[in-house]
Amino acid sequence: MRHRPLCADDLRAAGPLRRVGRQVLCFDVLDSTNAYLLEHAEELGDGVVVVAEQQTAGRGRLGRRWHAPRGAGILLSVLLREPAESPLPAWAGLLAAVAAAEAIETTTDCVPTIRWPNDLLLAGRKVGGVLVETCPLAAGRRGVVLGIGVNCLQQAGHFAGELADKATSLELASRQPIHRPAVAAALVQRLDAWLVGTGQREGERRLLAAWRARCEDVGRRVVLEQDGRGYAGTAVDIDERGDLIVQLEEGGRRHFVAATTTRPW
Repeated sequence: MRHRPLCADDLRAAGPLRRVGRQVLCFDVLDSTNAYLLEHAEELGDGVVVVAEQQTAGRGRLGRRWHAPRGAGILLSVLLREPAESPLPAWAGLLAAVAAAEAIETTTDCVPTIRWPNDLLLAGRKVGGVLVETCPLAAGRRGVVLGIGVNCLQQAGHFAGELADKATSLELASRQPIHRPAVAAALVQRLDAWLVGTGQREGERRLLAAWRARCEDVGRRVVLEQDGRGYAGTAVDIDERGDLIVQLEEGGRRHFVAATTTRPW
C-alpha cells in the first residue's frame, strides 16, 4: 500500500464524531503537536485535532524525547476546552491510553497492554505513549491537551541505542500490513466516544474497567521513583484520579501520582 501523508478526511473516516475532530489541522513538520496546541489554545476551538508527519522536538512525560521518522507513526494531539474545575485532567491519560489500545485492536491483529501511567506495549516493548498537558484559558477555563504517539511503520533499524531493546512498531509486531490512516481514524473515533461518557459516573466506571482489563501492572511487582526516592512493591489498583496504589515491600500502601512518578524499564 502506497504511503502518503495523513489528511483530515482520514481522521474523520470512522465518524460521525460528536466532540473530537470537528476541526483537523494537518502539518508536514511541527516541533511538537502538543506544543502547537498549547501555544494556540486560546484561539482554537474545542476538540480540534492536530496531526504531524514529523516532529522536531517531540516529547513524552517528564521532558523525555519522542523519536519517530517522518510518516512512520501517528503523532496526534487534541485540545479540549474545559471548566477550570474539570476533573478531566486526572482522567485524560487513562482515557487516551484506552482509546489508543482500542484503536490498535480494531484495526490490526495486535493487542497492546497498558503500562502505568502512559505506555502502550506489545510483547513488553513500547509501541505508543500518551502525554497530557494543560494551560489556563480566558474566562476561568482550562485547556487540556491529549498527545498520543503510536509507532506504526517503523522497522528494526529505526530503533537505535537503548530503544533497540525497548521499542517496537505495529508493522514489526503484526502478521498483516498496517494501514496507518485506519489506525488514526479509529483513534479519533475512540477518543470521541470516551470523552462523551466520562463526565458521568457510569462512564468513568466503564473507563476504569477498560483500563484495568488492559493494564499489565496490577498484581505485579513495580519499581517506582517519586520525589527522588525509590519504592518497590505490588501494584494493587488505580484510584478514581488515576493514581497507582502500591502495597510497598517496606510495609503500607502508597498512592503514586503519574505527573510526579517515574519508573525504569
